[in-house]
Amino acid sequence: MSIFIKILKKIFANTTKTNIIRVIGLALILNLLFGALFYYAEKDVQTELTFLDAIWWAMVTMTTVGYGDFYAQTSVGRFLISYPTMLLGIGIIGYLVGVVAESMLERGSKKRKGLLEIKMKNHIIVCNFPGDQKILRLKDELKRSRRYGECEFVLVTNDLETLPESLVEQKISFVKGDPVREDVLLRANVLECAGVFILAEDTEDPGSDTKTFAIGTQIEMMEREEKRPIKVVVEMVSQNNLKMMKRSKVDAIVSADGIMDVLIAQEFMYPGLHDVFHEILSNESGSQFYILDSDLGGLSFGDLQRKAIDFNKPIQVVGLKRRGQSIMNPEKTFSIEDNDKLIVLANSRADFDQFQTEAQKS
Repeated sequence: MSIFIKILKKIFANTTKTNIIRVIGLALILNLLFGALFYYAEKDVQTELTFLDAIWWAMVTMTTVGYGDFYAQTSVGRFLISYPTMLLGIGIIGYLVGVVAESMLERGSKKRKGLLEIKMKNHIIVCNFPGDQKILRLKDELKRSRRYGECEFVLVTNDLETLPESLVEQKISFVKGDPVREDVLLRANVLECAGVFILAEDTEDPGSDTKTFAIGTQIEMMEREEKRPIKVVVEMVSQNNLKMMKRSKVDAIVSADGIMDVLIAQEFMYPGLHDVFHEILSNESGSQFYILDSDLGGLSFGDLQRKAIDFNKPIQVVGLKRRGQSIMNPEKTFSIEDNDKLIVLANSRADFDQFQTEAQKS
């Protein structure tokens, strides 16, 4: 049997999907050939034997099932046809099982090493690897969102040889390579993703912002060339690099630089504020901030707040964004324009949608 396997390996050198198809094709051809030979060798002795019966005999013999409903009764049928049928059948099946097993192992290894091309769509891409815990916290936070709760995650980095077990357990995919390179981003299927997070490689090193800027610029250039919107949020280490980062034209820039100092001071003056901020900013429980498009242009800010008070669900309009500038708690007479985005504190986005519908009617 090992001789037949060696012969088959020489014929089919590539352990790929094409190779599997070729082996199956060869098996079908041999099935027809041996079935035809069996039929012509046995038809005079077994007068009830049909050509389809012979094909069936060849298949059960090659697969070593051997039902026994048909069998060779002539010397030619036994020794010149049945023997080769069984030996070649065993060889092909053994080789096919080996190819499939090897292919599965190879695919699993490539997937762990980040060498496969991502085929999924509407996934979240995370560029750079500052640590597995940070990525897991980011994933957990988005999983609580109704909009992104079902999105798969793909990590793109050149700093890992294999994906850490903690990320494998959370079914996070991996693409190995420098996320600055276009071919690496295409392997992660960036053009069909739901969004991209570019994390700082080292939150203590302002120099990390240079690479973040390069990745953001690359993605925005691909977005313009392919005319496909790609939502990109970047983590910036130093506020001194804000002007540079804005040139990348990414959708949002987040920086913790200076925020912790302010939060510590506020917590000292007003103990408990840290818990308030955490509850508002997290999707884990309670209300969150939303920045949403609205159809409530023409109303004054005071009218909008009064409608929110009369609404049957907890919702507060605390400010708005106009031409990229945040305006928090404006005067009651401040007029809402058509292109303004409202800053809302609510339990869910659905609550705001319902509020807006009722506000338009009243």
